[in-house]
Amino acid sequence: MFVGPQTRSEVLVLLLAAHDPVDHVLPHSFFKLLPTNANFGLDHIPLLGFPLSDEFYFTNHLLMTLVSAGLCLLIFPRLARTYAGGAEGPTPPRGLFMNCFEGLLQFIREQVARPVLKHRTDRFMPFLWTLFFFILFCNLLGMIPLGEIIQFLTCGSLKHVGGTATGNLAITGGLAICAFFMIHVSGIREVYHGLVTGTYGQHGDEEHVEEEKAEERITHGQAPLAPGSAAILAFPLYVWNFAPHVFKPTPGTGTMAAALLHGVDCLMWAVLLVLELIGAVIKPFALMIRLFANMVAGHIVLASILLLIFGAKTVALGYTVGAISVLGCVALSCLELLVAFLQAYIFVFLTTLFLSMSVAPEH
Repeated sequence: MFVGPQTRSEVLVLLLAAHDPVDHVLPHSFFKLLPTNANFGLDHIPLLGFPLSDEFYFTNHLLMTLVSAGLCLLIFPRLARTYAGGAEGPTPPRGLFMNCFEGLLQFIREQVARPVLKHRTDRFMPFLWTLFFFILFCNLLGMIPLGEIIQFLTCGSLKHVGGTATGNLAITGGLAICAFFMIHVSGIREVYHGLVTGTYGQHGDEEHVEEEKAEERITHGQAPLAPGSAAILAFPLYVWNFAPHVFKPTPGTGTMAAALLHGVDCLMWAVLLVLELIGAVIKPFALMIRLFANMVAGHIVLASILLLIFGAKTVALGYTVGAISVLGCVALSCLELLVAFLQAYIFVFLTTLFLSMSVAPEH
């Protein structure tokens, strides 16, 4: 982390002659974050078998995570206060910077969330907006060579300060876990709300007014439940509807046929439930790996191309390879800038789809 003072020319050579193309994407420790035995004496995760370490360090990736969170706390409360205005009413901000944020906010809400979440869109927008911009800030900060700049300015005394936070499985895994809990807690909450209002099992894209809800409750013979009873039944009903009931008997089916279909339906439901539970775990895992792999791959490719310069055997070849490598890195950096936005969009888009499947009454 800290090295002896060097001249700026020596530091520049060290920056260019990185010994490993993955060195700048690995987490680098600053200091120990937690005391020893922080894992409560366990050397592995029960049942899963993953090893646990009793040493936790504050790394450059954690630092950039805090910087990204700080940017969110700095920008968006101010933006919200500006739109809220004072006694005179809302006063929308002006300027390219605020207009860009407004365009991104509108795009996420109207083009990503609303087509699938319908009338539930505004309920989930704080989470989806926070998720999108936090990932975007982490991705964009990773493209700025903060570590190299600080190392050069400090003559090599301080290294590895910057980095791509989303290039760390722990960070992307934390984001995926947040999405996982939001998806399933929202699904359970939707079941609870339907039981309390008496609209459980009724489908529709738009919210019903109170009179229509009352009329439908009479038609379907449903009555609202007390909050306590609804809270007890919400989770079992969510699990019951987690897998499809492919052999559920239709109204008018005979008694014997209905009993037989119910038995087959329960058996098939148990098989499909196992598959659905596996899918519920795989979905956040895929979110974690997709974001991590895409953000790490771009940085490694850029570093590998730059290392070709030092493989040249002659000066003339070095200049030729150097010019081609620099131009190629510039082009790939533009592509990586697109990927930074694209991966934030894909993470939020998939999370939105999973949310819609969870909160839909027919899921």
